[in-house]
Amino acid sequence: MAKIRSYARRVLRGIAHYVELHGPWSLSVDPRASGAYDVRWLKNWRGDGVLAFVEALPAAARLRASGIPIVELFGHRLDLGLPQVSNDEAAIGRLAAEHLLERQFHRVAFVGYRGLDWSDRRHGGFVERARKAGLATETFFCDESSLSLATWERDQRRLTGWLARLAKPVGVMASSDRLGTRVLDACRRADVAVPEEIAVIGVDNDEETCLLAHPPLSSVIDDAEQIGFAAARLLDDMMAHRGRARHSLSKPILIPPLGVATRLSTEVTAIGDPVVAKAARLIRERACDGLTVAHLVAELRLSRSLLYRRFKAALGRHPHEEILRVKLDRVKTLLLQSSSSIEEIAARTGFTHPEYLSVVFKREFGVTPARFRRARGARTPIS
Repeated sequence: MAKIRSYARRVLRGIAHYVELHGPWSLSVDPRASGAYDVRWLKNWRGDGVLAFVEALPAAARLRASGIPIVELFGHRLDLGLPQVSNDEAAIGRLAAEHLLERQFHRVAFVGYRGLDWSDRRHGGFVERARKAGLATETFFCDESSLSLATWERDQRRLTGWLARLAKPVGVMASSDRLGTRVLDACRRADVAVPEEIAVIGVDNDEETCLLAHPPLSSVIDDAEQIGFAAARLLDDMMAHRGRARHSLSKPILIPPLGVATRLSTEVTAIGDPVVAKAARLIRERACDGLTVAHLVAELRLSRSLLYRRFKAALGRHPHEEILRVKLDRVKTLLLQSSSSIEEIAARTGFTHPEYLSVVFKREFGVTPARFRRARGARTPIS
């Protein structure tokens, strides 16, 4: 339920934003979010529409039979026969795979829940992107029903053994942040270094979960606020047209993820050359503190030309390009996840002046940092 509460809070913010722009609505929020929707309650309720969390087919059938305009907005399963707005789970899986591929991992693996539709869709997107890159995918399924301490511990021992046996280095996607913390726990039990041997990425960007993990967990950022906004807009349309929207409801409206919140669990590049691996680790740790190629040459005790040749052979780019890439990755993370000013972000990421940061950022990404932040943070209605 912790994951559901975190997601629901962000969905509610999106609904509130829609109501602020297009209301007023009189809203009643069920704090239990049980998803049961008792027949007697539906019969006696005098509302105009429902934004619902539904996991079970019987509950979906009761809602359909009520005649009340309904929009389901959790998308745990897509066979409910209800209008739905939810995450594009396959796109989430593809983005997680892309994140690991960018870090040069030639082995990838997925940890999900057995038989859960949303987890399976994330798995499908992950495998699809890995196959496109020519990689096979190892897979481990946890038992979602392992709620007792004994069954949870048994599942965790199986996961620990599986991770220990994986060829390394390997990038692992967990289908949720909650499951990502289990993967990190299993890595500690197996005495496997994160992120050097196993890099781990979760989903949902539940900040409390991710920041309290050890090490802090990277995570795909879903756009739950946009889901809430789009669901409210769809319900408004349905209520205005007596339960029918002006566009087809045969397929759910799928909202793509915003990006990846990169934290220590994936701040690494899978590299075979030990010298380049050490250089990349130094860059990861110190790029934003003013690290230069001259510092690398002095610390690694080899010539600049040899460092450039080995770096190019291992990563396909030069060390100064890697320093810039790491700094700009940090800039993007701060733009998306903090309210810091461009001046503060420039100072925190090793750029001498905010004007220089803006020039470099626009050269690399085609937009200024301010426009990048506005575009990613906007809550634009779905057309």
